[in-house]
Amino acid sequence: MNAAAHQQKFRVLLAEDDEVNQQIVMAFLSGSSHIELTIVGDGRSALEAALGSKYDLMLFDHNMPHITGDRVIRYLRSGNSSNASTPVVRFTADADRVDIRSTGGLIDAVLPKPLTAETFLSTIEAILQRG
Repeated sequence: MNAAAHQQKFRVLLAEDDEVNQQIVMAFLSGSSHIELTIVGDGRSALEAALGSKYDLMLFDHNMPHITGDRVIRYLRSGNSSNASTPVVRFTADADRVDIRSTGGLIDAVLPKPLTAETFLSTIEAILQRG
């Protein structure tokens, strides 16, 4: 077997209601064969996915239909979910108003919209390698 066959696959959940942003993240990750991406379009679907499967990283938009990203994260952190300690990156257009220290350890990083490939990839790779 070659070395690539032994490469760890990371399961990543993307909860983002904007299809353009979904496409952007997919494009950013297109060269990352070690990442298996699951995409959901609203907070309720994000919660169902996170309760049904274990992920190595979860990417949440803040403002989503049905349930906000922060509410989903709080719920997962407070329960016995298999993702209670999974690292979380939050996307927001209001990143300048978000102080990560005030999130009480609920999220590991905040990325501003619009996303840039360099910042996005370096952030998620650093978190996944911490694993």
